[in-house]
Order: sequence, then structure tokens, then C-alpha cells
Amino acid sequence: MRIGYFTQTFPYKNLETGDLTEPYIGGGVEMVAYHLARQMAARGHEISIFTTAIGSDTVVEDYPGITVIRYGRRFSIGHSPFSPGILYRPFFSGVRPDIVHAHMGNHPAPLIGCLYAGRETPFVVTYHGDYSGGFGGPGRRLGVYLQNTVLCKKLLTRADAIIALSKEQSGQSDYLRDFHSKIRHIPNGVAIEDFCTPYSKAECIQRLGLPETGRIVLFVGGLTPVKAPDVLIKAMKYVVEEFPDAYLVFVGDGQMKGELVRLCRSSGVEDRVRFAGFVTEEEKTLYYNAAEIFVLPSVLTSESFGIVLLEASAASLPLVVSDLECFRAIVEEGYNGVCAHCGDPADLADRILSLLKNDEVRDRIGKNAREKAEAFRWEKVAEMTEDVYSGLIGG
Repeated sequence: MRIGYFTQTFPYKNLETGDLTEPYIGGGVEMVAYHLARQMAARGHEISIFTTAIGSDTVVEDYPGITVIRYGRRFSIGHSPFSPGILYRPFFSGVRPDIVHAHMGNHPAPLIGCLYAGRETPFVVTYHGDYSGGFGGPGRRLGVYLQNTVLCKKLLTRADAIIALSKEQSGQSDYLRDFHSKIRHIPNGVAIEDFCTPYSKAECIQRLGLPETGRIVLFVGGLTPVKAPDVLIKAMKYVVEEFPDAYLVFVGDGQMKGELVRLCRSSGVEDRVRFAGFVTEEEKTLYYNAAEIFVLPSVLTSESFGIVLLEASAASLPLVVSDLECFRAIVEEGYNGVCAHCGDPADLADRILSLLKNDEVRDRIGKNAREKAEAFRWEKVAEMTEDVYSGLIGG
């Protein structure tokens, strides 16, 4: 089967070895495209990936069963590179896929994938979540409005199949409700082995230069209003009152960084919060294995799944999340994690404290998280996705 993937950005990772080839990796959408491509090639399919480059030159990367075409960037919109080449050059690439699969992250790649498929080629969309227009400048708000009112509807209407990440996600989405007959529920996956390390917790802490007697509460993700890192900082004010050795580590960066640093100062927890910024994949694994607890307190329904929850689970971390409906696809209350009231720092602190106070419960929930992660291996996700493809092309 010849499969064409369209994604606005794609990780700079060697598709054979997994090694980084450039510092830029991307977020959850990009990593889903990366792992699906690897899995589909391993299953004998021929993969072409149409995306943008971080540099100005167009680059073609060839791997066994996979070709990555990165069209040269001319400028960026926010953190997303934009290439005029992706608007037209795929149509002259000579690639004729049996199926086109677009990942709905940033545009215009998903829209170009839709046009590239035309009327005859089966077209699949992975819907990674609603776009939230509740923050940002006028340009971003206008872009989100156009995405939600025009582009999203066009893509979902044309799609022959829509992959939603869970029943909970499709139930809370404002834009999937009219397309239930097309929806196939397939979760994101996790490469469990990527988050294992030969080092002990103490050795991970030492290698990262973290306080050796500290209890690490970990957040991994963008510092954006969607993820509500401010709620977590406010919660830490309560946590450190009972556990003065507790430290909060933010792995990731984003538009709220300055605001969060000021909030740490005003909340009196400046010496208990560390901003690690963007880190390498190896460092991220060390952070997961150095932590006691993983927290994701997202507050907006544009949150769709939380792939970092699977990564943390692979490292046997108990999960503390807000009670958004989408997180219920991963977190079972009291089994592999606990849920706090959305946007409530005091309740979030109580849930964190309930785990810090009880080593036995924390260890049990962490082990359960690791066990549940097995159900989300990429091999299983690829098999479900392949079934969708086969059903559309009749083979």
C-alpha cells in the first residue's frame, strides 16, 4: 500500500535509528506521524511524508520504505514554519498514493493533503483536538476562528474516515458532533522502551543536577493556557507547606514562561520550581525517571489526549490530571492516577499530597500506570490504523 502523510512539521529524527538529526523535534502531533510512519514501513507499506523544513532549503530524506520531503521554510507563524512549496509542489512530486492521511495540527499541510487526495483517493484525517481561540493576539484568534469555522469543516466533510483519539475526545469536541458516522477511535501510542533507563531514581536526579533529597513533581509540555501550568504553581504553594523538600520541574517552554516566573516569585515558591526548557529525548527520559509524580492540569477542552501521560506511564509514574473528559481514556481514578477539579489549585494540591504522603499507594499506582501503557504500544495503534486504510481501499 502506498500511503501519503501530510503534516505541517515532522520530527528531525532518523527513521531507522531514532537518533536526532536536528534539534527540532515538535510536539505530540508530529511524534504520532513519526511513529506511524515507522510502523507502517515495518509492515511493508511505502510511505511518503510531505512536510516543511526548519531551514530555507527543500530536503528529501530517503529511508527503507519511507521518503520524507521537507519543503523549504520562508517564514514562521508562531513556532510553525511556513513553506510556499508545500502549497503546490506535492502535486508535481510524481507520488501517487493509494491513500492520503493528514494530521490536523497546524496548517496548511492538512488542507493541501485534502486537495491532493482529490475526489478519488481515500482521505483520512487524524483529529488531534479542537483549536482553542481563548488566548493569544488578534492574529492567532483570527486564525483559530477561520480554522474552526471554515477549514475544519471542509476537511472533516471531505474525509472518508476521521480518526479521533478516544470516545471521550469525540464526545467533548465542538466540531466532531456532525461526523459521528465517519469516526474511528484510535488512541495515540507510546514506545515504552524509549522511557526506560538503566539508572536508578537517585542516579537520574544526580545526572540532572536536581536536589538529591528532593521529591520531584514533573510537568512535561507547552507552557500555554491550555495546559494550565499556572494552576500547578499555585498548587505547589500548598504542597511545599507539608513537603518542604518537594520540587516542581517544568520540561518544555512556551508563551507563559515570563508570567509563570513572576507567579513563582509572588507565590513564594521560586526556590521550589525549576524551568528546564526544551530538553533532549535522553534528558526527558531522565526527568521522567527522576520524578515521583506526573501532573497535567489542563483546563481547556482543546486538550484531546495527553500523549505525555503515556510517556509518564511508561516510566511507572502515577498520574495527576484535571477532570477533563478526554483524560478518562487513559486515567482510571485510583488505579493508575487521580483526578483533580479542573482549574482548582487547592484540590490539585490535595491530590498531589495524597500520593506524596503514601509511598505504598504511590508505588502501586505507578506500577498500574506502567501496566496500562502496554495497551497503547505503537504496534497496536498501527494495526488499528492499517485496518482503517484497508477498509477504505477494499484490501
